[in-house]
Amino acid sequence: MQSNKPIQPVAAAVCEAIRKKHLLEFSYHGRSRVVAPYCHGVSTRGVEVLRAVQIRGESASGGFGFGKLWTVPEMRNVRVLVEHFVPDDPDYNPNDTAMTTIHCRV
Repeated sequence: MQSNKPIQPVAAAVCEAIRKKHLLEFSYHGRSRVVAPYCHGVSTRGVEVLRAVQIRGESASGGFGFGKLWTVPEMRNVRVLVEHFVPDDPDYNPNDTAMTTIHCRV
């Protein structure tokens, strides 16, 4: 199910970035991240999440270049950057099975 109604202010920034295909910058668990956002919604556990590919910043796991789920309530200092991205993740599924509801997606 796709909806155009983000559920909080951070969600509005996330959906704006997805719609405009702009990178997002935020702090997550104390680390700076820059991601290409692909899909935003509610996970199967009922948590607001973002599917995005981290392209810059810090990562404890070294997880760059593939889609990861980010818990939106744990994202801090969220900023939509002016830098564009081309959605070219070959593994991206617009009908993300990790989400029961999709608010916005590329």
